[in-house]
Amino acid sequence: MIDMQNKQKVAHRILTACIALFGAAFLLSAAGVTFAQDQGATGKDPEIQDIAQQLKDQRKAIEEIQKRVDEYEGRIQAKRNESLTIRNQLDGLGDQIDQTKLRLELSRREIAETNLEIAENENRIKDKEAEIGGQQERLSEFVRLLYQHGQKTPVEILLANNAFSEFFDETQYLEAIEGDVSIILKKLKAVREKLEQEKRDLEAKRMELQELQSQLESNQVVLEEQVTVKNVILSATQADEEKFQALLSQVRAEQAQINNDIISLERALRERLAASGDKTLSELSGQGFIWPVASRTVTAQFHDPDYPFRRYFEHPAIDIRAKQGTPVAAIGSGYVSRAFDGGLGYSYISIIHADGLSSVYGHVSCILVQEDEYVVQGQVIGCSGATPGTPGAGRLTTGPHLHLEIRLNGIPVNPVNYLP
Repeated sequence: MIDMQNKQKVAHRILTACIALFGAAFLLSAAGVTFAQDQGATGKDPEIQDIAQQLKDQRKAIEEIQKRVDEYEGRIQAKRNESLTIRNQLDGLGDQIDQTKLRLELSRREIAETNLEIAENENRIKDKEAEIGGQQERLSEFVRLLYQHGQKTPVEILLANNAFSEFFDETQYLEAIEGDVSIILKKLKAVREKLEQEKRDLEAKRMELQELQSQLESNQVVLEEQVTVKNVILSATQADEEKFQALLSQVRAEQAQINNDIISLERALRERLAASGDKTLSELSGQGFIWPVASRTVTAQFHDPDYPFRRYFEHPAIDIRAKQGTPVAAIGSGYVSRAFDGGLGYSYISIIHADGLSSVYGHVSCILVQEDEYVVQGQVIGCSGATPGTPGAGRLTTGPHLHLEIRLNGIPVNPVNYLP
């Protein structure tokens, strides 16, 4: 009987020792999850090493391209301070085209970099999930053994030991083991929280990738527009200085005339409506505006410093990307003050609204309303245009888009501040 008790006691101590060693190993393993992964990132894993090298190469290339983009920016700004000549204009456009090509390459490199970062994150997440899965299995086994060991009552443990001091030591040891389990669980929780953060970072990288792809598409449109502008100027002037200066004078005179017409016709129509007792506009006060086309992509901002014709005249509008012939809707209800068909020249529609506001739609290729006509918000009033050489495009255009102005008491204001 004594031999059996001794054997049970020895087996019991071996079991507790195994549990202790298992717990210590688990603690070290759980604590070392991040360390092991960091070691992998240094190149021990061939796949991770390859990604890390590719990232290094991409980042170096991005840095070099960005320097060249900045150099072109300096040259472009310097040309803007020089007198406006045909040579200066063409050289400046050439620099802008070259800079945009570099920006396209920069976008492609940034997309490649982000794809590599996504792959790197995915590898880390996969490894960490596998590590956590293994730790959970070991923890389950550890808890199972501890549970089985803990099924003995204090009386059973006391009877299995020869002395009360051994009983006391063993019960204390079991409490220590339970404490170790708690520590292990806390470390496992920390590793899991880090995993969740890495998953959130991965999702953010994917969103960043979408933005970079959108920027790439935008840069491609900008490049096409810049090439169009250069070709339009060359076609109109044959690179002759005298013809170029004549073109400047004509364009500036046309812009001044259009502005005067918009202001005077708006004022005249408001006065007629007031004299007739028409209260329609006042009843529309506070209506708010909508976008005139489905697209909300702005290719040129209000008073955009990069607008290619800014040295000819200010850009008192936003340009909204729209394919040739896209239906154009009135941004708000009101009366048509001007519906000007310029043939192959510049065509536009102007509408007056409540609260002293008005809207102008430029480069329209078709006009579906008449002057003095009342239109409701969302009503199709014409078609977008701006493709060079097509009806309504005008002398100078950067390609298909809708030119949208919003004016307050006849003065152009930033449309973005009035659109939802």
